[in-house]
Amino acid sequence: MVRLTKETVKNIQSIHASNKTLIHKELPERAIQFGEGNFLRAYLNWMLEKMNQQGLFNGRTVAIQPTPHGKVVPKLHKQDNLYTTILQGVENGEETQEVEVNSTISRSINPYESWEELLKLAESDSMEFIFSNTTEAGLVHMEEEFPRTSSPLSFPGKLTALLYRRFTHTNGGRGFTIIPCELVEENGSLLKSIVLRIAEDWDLSEDFKKWVDDQNTFCNTLVDRIVPGYPKENSKEWEQKLGYEDVLMAVGEPFHLFVIEADEPLEEKLPFKEAGLNVKWAEVKPYRDLKVSLLNAPHTLLFSVGFLSGLQTVKDVMEDDVVSSYVRSVIYKDILPGLSFDEKEKESFAASVLERFQNPFVKHQLTDLGLNAVQKWKSRVFPLLPKDEMIPDSIALSLASLLHYYRAQTIYEGHFMGSYQGTEYKVRDDQVVLDAFIDFWNKGEQDHGAITSLLSNENLWGRDLSPAADAVWEYFHSIRTKGARNTTAQMLKDTWALENQK
Repeated sequence: MVRLTKETVKNIQSIHASNKTLIHKELPERAIQFGEGNFLRAYLNWMLEKMNQQGLFNGRTVAIQPTPHGKVVPKLHKQDNLYTTILQGVENGEETQEVEVNSTISRSINPYESWEELLKLAESDSMEFIFSNTTEAGLVHMEEEFPRTSSPLSFPGKLTALLYRRFTHTNGGRGFTIIPCELVEENGSLLKSIVLRIAEDWDLSEDFKKWVDDQNTFCNTLVDRIVPGYPKENSKEWEQKLGYEDVLMAVGEPFHLFVIEADEPLEEKLPFKEAGLNVKWAEVKPYRDLKVSLLNAPHTLLFSVGFLSGLQTVKDVMEDDVVSSYVRSVIYKDILPGLSFDEKEKESFAASVLERFQNPFVKHQLTDLGLNAVQKWKSRVFPLLPKDEMIPDSIALSLASLLHYYRAQTIYEGHFMGSYQGTEYKVRDDQVVLDAFIDFWNKGEQDHGAITSLLSNENLWGRDLSPAADAVWEYFHSIRTKGARNTTAQMLKDTWALENQK
């Protein structure tokens, strides 16, 4: 089968005529992207493609390999930096699918082999933007030597060297707009602080540090789109549909959200909204809180209830009448009313979350959601709960199911394996968490007193949960004797009856 390249595009019938035109259109390089993985290609590059299709951005990016052992750049080279995005999901209650070839990457560079080629990008008058997605581990400070002839290992090191070349080439002229996409709170501010710290390490001038501060814009951002990536399970089927081989196919969901917090107006330079994209030029924190509250917190609450009910994926949960009703109750009854956000927008986001949970094309394993679950409870769920009030029954039920889920069968260094109804799963968390649960289950009888003691452990939970011990004990015992699904059904029935009495 023919491989996707610029030369073969004209003969591939599945590629739309307007798409073919854009692939061969010469557009200037306007951005550098540190990272060439699935997420950035199916998220940022997809957005740039949408703008280019409408003549709004009219630019391409240069993709930089972030680590020495990256495998994407050679594949991009073989495909003339082309690849296919496949977006599948549920929108407005109906299944949707969008397939197109993305041509926004003009070239791709391995800086460990071509360091000077990367630095030369700083001398281009057309370069305005720097994007990145180097994972959370990428936004860290490392002690490195000033890179005279070879690339630093860290992303901030590469960025500092690139900025220094820009500074010297322009004699302190215009810098860059830097938009990191790593899932780190205040990612732009953090990246800027690391760059300035590296400037200190390298004994760079005060003029350069002032230029970094004055002539460059570091934006804080929030990104949101599920991108499973290459469709291993049905890649051959997709190749037959497309009529070509593409080793860089990137599958994602239709939903996307990009919140960008900038100190200066950027809407005209980056007309995302004009292209119809879900981009918010706003303070990031309220949207981060909204996402954590309505997407991440329900994930954390539903995984153990669903798994102990015999389900495997989030989609399975949404197809089960009992557990899906539990999820809706959590979102609409226990979380949504307490959120300080525009009513229409939070209702819309909640509806989009339920559609995302029902996506038939994304297999979101409940056991994956269960990794580091106690830490997720501390960062996602507990901030939603007032400390001086009793926790809702739905939360107590989830907490009780978590206690059952965190039962060790086989213990290893740094994790243990659990087992439920013949399915084995990994439990990974901080060692203090693992030790506490191993001790809890080794004590023999997990009675009311044992549960109260466990819930009062502030080193474990970050707060004293013993006031919830009565409710958690009742649900814990019910799950043990009647099963999680029956317990959930009874909890919903009791809640419904109580609401009708008011």
